[in-house]
Amino acid sequence: MNGKKFLIFILIFVILLLSTFGCFDSKTNLQDFPNKPIQLIVSYSPGAATDTQARIIAKYAKKYLGQELVIVNKPGGGGSVGWNYFSSVAPDGYILTAYNLPHIITQPLVGQTAYNLDTFDPIINWGQDPTVFAVTKDSPIKDLHDLIQKAKQVPGKLTVGTAGKFVGQHMAILQLEKAANIDVKDIPYKGSADSIASLLGKHTDFISGNLSDMYRLEDQVRILAIATKERHPLVPNTPTFAELGYPEVVMSTDRGIAAKKGTPKEIIDKLEKGFMQIMKDSRFLEDMKKAGADMLILNREQVKKEFEKRKVLYEQLIKSVNVNQ
Repeated sequence: MNGKKFLIFILIFVILLLSTFGCFDSKTNLQDFPNKPIQLIVSYSPGAATDTQARIIAKYAKKYLGQELVIVNKPGGGGSVGWNYFSSVAPDGYILTAYNLPHIITQPLVGQTAYNLDTFDPIINWGQDPTVFAVTKDSPIKDLHDLIQKAKQVPGKLTVGTAGKFVGQHMAILQLEKAANIDVKDIPYKGSADSIASLLGKHTDFISGNLSDMYRLEDQVRILAIATKERHPLVPNTPTFAELGYPEVVMSTDRGIAAKKGTPKEIIDKLEKGFMQIMKDSRFLEDMKKAGADMLILNREQVKKEFEKRKVLYEQLIKSVNVNQ
């Protein structure tokens, strides 16, 4: 073998050797996952429903995932600030996000976002949170009929706080405005915690919020109506919008956990297994119950089907309330 052929042989050998070690390294990393704490992006303020429930999940992460789950709050833009950030992270399973429906579907439909539904590779869905309209205990607004009458008397003047534009709570307002032929002044906040503070501080007339949040504040607020098809066991004396003549108003915020699109399947599978084990822990379920959380536990395949179904549903809803896309 002459010198030139020998050098070519050595070069090929080195390339093959590096490739082999690279494959081994990659497989080893997948097998060792997770070998450091995992971050969970929560796109809302500390203390609100998504944050509260995510922290309950984090409490059980070490036992079932083998590593701590660190909550990282990135509030703003009705959740879009956090999800825009999430769209740029590495797809390695070490930075996950809590997703909210309809938010991650509706927001890209009506505005410029760095993310869309395909950014999220769902792992599990943990809950649903019906939308409710509520006022403070001493509010002059006594019931939904009263609210609608006042809104008609002063179009565009009655103020309502939400967790942001085109989140579930905002969509419920749009539904009622169309159904009741009213116009209210929507004030979007960084998250539910801020909209609640505004209500309790009497800066807004009413709130469109999460049942779980209002349930925890039951001694400070009066819930006027709930956007479910039937009455809810947590608030059995609260009428549905349908009972009050507005069956079009059905809305909730559904919550789950997703990885960045492109995350290796082996990592997704490990995460799904760990999170589903948390979902079956009786102490975890009791903690969620105390927080007023309404559980809707779905595995990865079920969530993927739900994403596709909801995409069609919310596209139709956006069109029905005459929102310019």
